[in-house]
Amino acid sequence: MRRIIAGAAGAALAATALVGALPGAASATGGDVHAQKKVYSQKAKPTGRSTRFDPYCNTVSNGRKMAGMACFRAKGDRVWIKDTLKDGLRVEVRGTVNSNGQPGYRCYGNYKGGWQVCNFDRQMAEKHVFLWYVSTWKGSKIKWTSDEKMLRTS
Repeated sequence: MRRIIAGAAGAALAATALVGALPGAASATGGDVHAQKKVYSQKAKPTGRSTRFDPYCNTVSNGRKMAGMACFRAKGDRVWIKDTLKDGLRVEVRGTVNSNGQPGYRCYGNYKGGWQVCNFDRQMAEKHVFLWYVSTWKGSKIKWTSDEKMLRTS
């Protein structure tokens, strides 16, 4: 029972840290940020491989159709993203890990279809909670966003 409560407390801490921790994220404090958070940002690399869509994945829609999808693979701390519509919007994953300094992570793709991958293996803390969401962007403006997902890192 203690492990469940401790896990929930860690997840709540990660959820609190995500709000306002990343550029472009809404802030519950009205922009009162005490310390600048470290954000690891990568442009996703195209891959000829694919990943299966499972409970470790998330989708974003434009209100009518699925616009993009993303999956987190704890082994290797990789974020897979895929743009599923040719609408000129880019798919992006943003998240944070409940570790020292609560760093942020950003993986963004281009406007082309197919799976693309970001590798955060050297930056992401092991055995922590990764709280993330997938969104679509047009330039510097967010258009659509998914619900948040919480998954354990390797």
